[in-house]
Amino acid sequence: MDEVQARKLEKFSESVNSEVEEHISKILGEADELSSEKLEKAEDAALLDAYNKIQKSVRDTEAKYRRMYALEEQKFRMDALRHREELSGKIFSDIEKKLAEFTSSEKYADYLFSIAEGEKLSGSGEIAVSPRDKAYGEKLGEKYGCEVKLDDSIELGGLMIIDKEQGMIIDKTFDSALEEQKKAFSSRYSFKAAQ
Repeated sequence: MDEVQARKLEKFSESVNSEVEEHISKILGEADELSSEKLEKAEDAALLDAYNKIQKSVRDTEAKYRRMYALEEQKFRMDALRHREELSGKIFSDIEKKLAEFTSSEKYADYLFSIAEGEKLSGSGEIAVSPRDKAYGEKLGEKYGCEVKLDDSIELGGLMIIDKEQGMIIDKTFDSALEEQKKAFSSRYSFKAAQ
């Protein structure tokens, strides 16, 4: 009987050991599965975090370079505007020199008389000239029978006809003509580089 008991005990022991091993395998399988899931989730979270950091870095870098580009573009535009102002300043300076040469020539007096001749002045008409053109003004006053005034605002030359009775002012000064040209200049000419 002892042998039967020993076999029963051995079978029982094998049965318990088999059940324990099965239980251990099941627990280890669940642990491996849980570990894999957690590892996968941690990996996904780490990848998502890395992706977000990369995207933020890309956005920050793009923003940085957009700012740098905008600043350079603004600097370029300012330089271009400055250069344009220099060019237009030179152009108008040259025009002023040409006007000064013209006002010093013999043709200038004829020009002033031709302006006044084209206008019909009433008895209250006045002609305004630059103080520099006082001599021409006196001759204009004598010829057309009107009062002549010296106007300090007329620097470049020409004249202004004022007729209070007719309610008109005819500005034929080089100053106002040049000022109008300066205003119109920027809309007409762009100084584009030749291709």
